Amino acid sequence: MKIHGIYNFCKTHLLVELTLDMTPDEIDWFGFSVPEEGVDEFDRIVPHMEQYLTEDGTDKLCDAWDEPEEQYSPTRVAFFIRKSDATSLETPYGDIDISDPQKAPDRLREIIEFEKE
Repeated sequence: MKIHGIYNFCKTHLLVELTLDMTPDEIDWFGFSVPEEGVDEFDRIVPHMEQYLTEDGTDKLCDAWDEPEEQYSPTRVAFFIRKSDATSLETPYGDIDISDPQKAPDRLREIIEFEKE
C-alpha cells in the first residue's frame, strides 16, 4: 500500500488517496474503519464514495460509486471518511495515520465528486 495523501477536503470530511497492489474487485472495503473510543465496531466511520483514479491520479476511471469495467493492478483510489478525533484508519493492508491532513491538491479537487453521507 502506498499512501499518496490524507487531505482536508471540507469541514466535515477527509479525502484519502492510496495505491493498492491489487485489482479493484480484490479491495476489502469492509476492512476499512476508524476506531473510536466507546464506539461499537458496527458504528465506526467507514470509507464512502470510493473513486478509482488513473495511475498518475489526474483523472477518474469511472463515476463515483462504480468500479472500473476493466480489472487492473495496482489500483489508485480516493475515498472520503468523516472527520473525528481519531488518529488512524485501520485497513486490512496496514493502519494509516490520519492525524495530520494536508490541503487537498487542485488535481483532486477538480475531478473528485462529493456528496455528504
